[in-house]
Amino acid sequence: MTMEELTRRLGAEAIVRMAAADWEEVQGAFEVVERHRTFLAGELVIVRGDAGLLAVEEPSPGERVLRRLADEGEMRRFVEDRLETYERMWDGCGCKVEYDR
Repeated sequence: MTMEELTRRLGAEAIVRMAAADWEEVQGAFEVVERHRTFLAGELVIVRGDAGLLAVEEPSPGERVLRRLADEGEMRRFVEDRLETYERMWDGCGCKVEYDR
């Protein structure tokens, strides 16, 4: 996936799934804002670039999910919620992350 295609898709969709290899091709166009270890699903990485502020998640080793975030307030709420979910999962809640919502 090219950066142009990713930007177009992020303009039309709030959440974009892509192969990890495709993410590796375009990730250099983004500045890493922060990283959070999930201990269950890779890292939750917040990046910023021409496509805006994004959360990049790793639901599986070969896949990435990119989520548009409107601003830093939404970013903080999203990170807090996601890390709380992973903490509950670590404690054995039986819950799972809904990457497409």
